[in-house]
Amino acid sequence: MKHMLWMLSLLLLLPGCLSQKHYIEVMSTVDQVKVIKANDHQQDKRIRNLEKIIHGLQSGLRSEIHNQGVTVEKASSASARLTLPESVLFRSGSTEINVQGRAVLAHVARALKKESNMIRIRGYSDSLPVGDKLKTRFADNWELSAARAAAVARVLVWGQGIDESRIIVEGRGSASPIADNASKEGRAKNRRIEIYIAGA
Repeated sequence: MKHMLWMLSLLLLLPGCLSQKHYIEVMSTVDQVKVIKANDHQQDKRIRNLEKIIHGLQSGLRSEIHNQGVTVEKASSASARLTLPESVLFRSGSTEINVQGRAVLAHVARALKKESNMIRIRGYSDSLPVGDKLKTRFADNWELSAARAAAVARVLVWGQGIDESRIIVEGRGSASPIADNASKEGRAKNRRIEIYIAGA
């Protein structure tokens, strides 16, 4: 990159060798190089920011990662993903976040509060129909999963002071299972909250 800029600068010092057309082409190339450099710098900054957030989450949730199936990983070059099994946040058949879940979300908020990254909270369910206990409140798994994602958002916003304009809530129901719904263990894995943190 530096070599290219040096060569272009040298060409600019030789006006007698350049026609107006070539001068415009050279200047256009210089501008393109500057844009590429600026984009590379922004990309590097986003990657460092995500790595910092991932490290903060891994440190704060070490016990839950080792013992309760919580995962923190890079979802793509532009986002990180925190996966929280249902059992970490909710009692069975409930949309109210338990005491442990509030402590976990406090750790999450500490890692995110001083940042400006957008936060997407997705609720997922297993494929079984909503049970009788919840049927009076939720028509299906979409509504249940959305209510659980919203419960997480409320704790982060009202309980932990995260700016609500940063948060997007989604209920995905039984879409995108990560395990086989035919088994009890698989269904337990599918009942989860995923929190995506976009690169700032």
